[in-house]
Amino acid sequence: MHKDNFYYILKDRLEYAQDYLIDTTAYIKSIEFQDKVEKEFYKDKIFLYLLVSIVNLPSDLIRNYQYFKSILNCKRAHKEIQLLQETLSNYEQKDFLK
Repeated sequence: MHKDNFYYILKDRLEYAQDYLIDTTAYIKSIEFQDKVEKEFYKDKIFLYLLVSIVNLPSDLIRNYQYFKSILNCKRAHKEIQLLQETLSNYEQKDFLK
C-alpha cells in the first residue's frame, strides 16, 4: 500500500526527535551529576565555595538558563514524540482500513 510523502517525513521526524530526546536527557543527567560532584567537593570548604560562586556568578547564570531550557526542550520533544506516534498510527490504521 502506498503512503504519501508526508508519512515518510513524519517517520524521519520521529526518529530525529527520539535521538534528540536521548541526547538532551544525557546532557541533563550530566549537569545534575556535575552539580552533585561540586556540592560534595565544597561540602567542607564554605569560604572557597562562596568565593568561587561570586567569581563565577555570570557564567553560572548562563549555565542555569541553558539547563532549564534543556529541560523545557526535553519535555517538548517528549510531547512531540507522542503526537508523531499518534499521527503515524492514524496513518497506518487508515491505510489498513482501505
